[in-house]
Amino acid sequence: MIGNVWEWCWDLYDTERYGNYRVFRGGSWAEVENNCGSTSRRKSMPDLKIDDLGFRIALTKP
Repeated sequence: MIGNVWEWCWDLYDTERYGNYRVFRGGSWAEVENNCGSTSRRKSMPDLKIDDLGFRIALTKP
């Protein structure tokens, strides 16, 4: 399992078919075992809010 929540990704899903849908990956504590890997991917509008969907803060070195 990558983390304890689904994580939003920067990439769009398929703009020609879904418009502004964004990708989220990784599964969460509320998923079955086979949905908890980094290859597990879903899509939704960027304003979707559910209790097991979040984001990871990353820091790059200057």
